[in-house]
Amino acid sequence: MPLSLFAVHLSGGVVAGPWAVGGFVGAAALLAAACWRLPERDIPRVGVLSAAFFVASSISLPLGGLTSVHPILNGLVGACLGRRAPLAIAVGLTLHLFLLAHGGLDSLGLNVCIMALPALGVAAVHPALRRLGLRAFTRGTLLGGGAVAGAAILNFLVLLLGGIEDWPTLARLVLLAHVPVMLIEGFLVGVMVSYVEKVKPDLLAS
Repeated sequence: MPLSLFAVHLSGGVVAGPWAVGGFVGAAALLAAACWRLPERDIPRVGVLSAAFFVASSISLPLGGLTSVHPILNGLVGACLGRRAPLAIAVGLTLHLFLLAHGGLDSLGLNVCIMALPALGVAAVHPALRRLGLRAFTRGTLLGGGAVAGAAILNFLVLLLGGIEDWPTLARLVLLAHVPVMLIEGFLVGVMVSYVEKVKPDLLAS
């Protein structure tokens, strides 16, 4: 079993054709919605978050000497970009594919959906948590960890339901492998959101 399959990025050739096509259709819909009436002033912000997403996802964290996982930061992207989050995620994943050979061309659409849907969930929930008066660190921790959990669960479901082989064990291991990532990233995003709210609160989507 290739160790790269443990990553929350789907590798190439692991999902059935209809699922791969559906992933590109879903990604196209997410990107069309994100591009709708995109103001020029938001483009630099999208670029910065694309770079942060790409760099964070390039950091490999050894796990038990058997495989590795990596930070995702889709929660931070969602909190900062709101409904524009799929743009940054799609750019970051495309760079991963062509510069680092991480992921697969046929699974690119699904990978965008797996990362972007939880980010959009964060974008929807973050303003409500802010209105409830939760501290920035608490909001960031909940949403950062929740976004990782969301991506891992979606990855699990795609492998389980759309994999070209019967991979229930692999799907469960991928889900389990990202529990420590969820905890660590929740803390890190909590720190980042707390810092950003102090020094540049307008960077967070309202």
